[in-house]
Amino acid sequence: MPSGNRNTIGFLLKGYPRLSETFIANEIALLEKSGFEIHIFALRNPGERIIHGQVRKINAGVTYLPDKFWPNILYFLSTNIRLWRRMPKNYWHAFKFAFSRSMRRQSVSTIKRFAQAGILVHDKLSSAPVQHFHAHFSHGPTTVAYFVKMLTGIPYSFSAHAKDIYLQDDIEFLTRKIWNAKFAVTCTEYNRRHLISIVGEAAPVFRVYHGIDLNMFSPHRKIHRTRKKPHILSVGRLVAKKGFATLLQALKIIREQGIEFECDIVGGGELRQELQAQIDRLNLQKNVHLHNEKSQQELLTFYQRADLFALACEVQTNGDRDGIPNVLVEAMATATPVVATRISGIPELITHGKTGMLVEPKNPEALAEMLISVLQNSSLRNAMRKAALQKVQQDFDHARNIKLIAEFLNAALSGENIGLVSTLVDIKRSSNSSVPGNTEAVLCEIE
Repeated sequence: MPSGNRNTIGFLLKGYPRLSETFIANEIALLEKSGFEIHIFALRNPGERIIHGQVRKINAGVTYLPDKFWPNILYFLSTNIRLWRRMPKNYWHAFKFAFSRSMRRQSVSTIKRFAQAGILVHDKLSSAPVQHFHAHFSHGPTTVAYFVKMLTGIPYSFSAHAKDIYLQDDIEFLTRKIWNAKFAVTCTEYNRRHLISIVGEAAPVFRVYHGIDLNMFSPHRKIHRTRKKPHILSVGRLVAKKGFATLLQALKIIREQGIEFECDIVGGGELRQELQAQIDRLNLQKNVHLHNEKSQQELLTFYQRADLFALACEVQTNGDRDGIPNVLVEAMATATPVVATRISGIPELITHGKTGMLVEPKNPEALAEMLISVLQNSSLRNAMRKAALQKVQQDFDHARNIKLIAEFLNAALSGENIGLVSTLVDIKRSSNSSVPGNTEAVLCEIE
């Protein structure tokens, strides 16, 4: 079925554009620069108020698939019936699989994703033909890609992240999706090992860090000024796994020890009212300020004036957790010392005592003690700034890392051995382990 440009990739996304998924916009923009033609297919329109500037640089158009099942049931049925008539054998095989899984799990989710795949194949691919699909997140988008392959033979790959891995309650289907993919990538070694433990060492699962734009997030932008109060910053969606409740408890301990400070918490989410109530209850109104979500350009101002970045991520009882929060990488790239928690992939970024400091999650006393220790030790902060910047330059340059994704996609399109490409990638990583750059000159003026 594929036709047209050999380098045409269909990106399957949960929603687009999304403020919390800037890494996807960065990936698409850089792949376009590398010569790929991209078509974006989103399962829904998030309708977010703030759009990152990177989105405006993307040439790819976006096609939204119908998301609500029952309100669109007639469209789903009529389109899929026409597709069945066009390809009865493939359609019946895929339908039986989707229907049996939905019946077994007592959920319309799988059959809905199958129906979305049918609409994509019947109505959308004629105007946007693709050679390969790449899905972000291993649940809904990858499920659609899986069914598109069953229907048409168009191959797919996918990126797995965090919630989609650890809240996965259908291990059998996840295993099928991995083994039927050309490759799967994930953003931490912690995630990769978890997936390999499920599907086996031979599975085509590879680690590629997200990375950030090191031209945008730079220590050169740091604001130099003398303050009476240290300035603490935290950024993230206001959801439980980010640990903001623990951070607020730690800040209360710091204030009770007579240490003055200012703290900005930037983000939007379901816990805003609850966190504001906690700020009021702890009498932290003069110290802590909640800000709505910001674009990356707007966030730069906060990083520029911060003395310390804190993030108290934790693992939820249902298994939900972060991978490596991009905001930690952004803080380190702007020469802001970081204190975070020892969970998931965060220790891959932060080596305790070298590139930052780590404490155990859900421990406000330990977090408060560490924040005070870093705030009161300027030589430690300077040493961490230098080491952190080197770490980010070495492993988290998004341009370099997305080139690895491009190599995997080119290999998939040309039928090359993905494992061999991965071996070459590892060799390149080793040869690039020392990144040139005078971090001494960049950082010497900051304190």
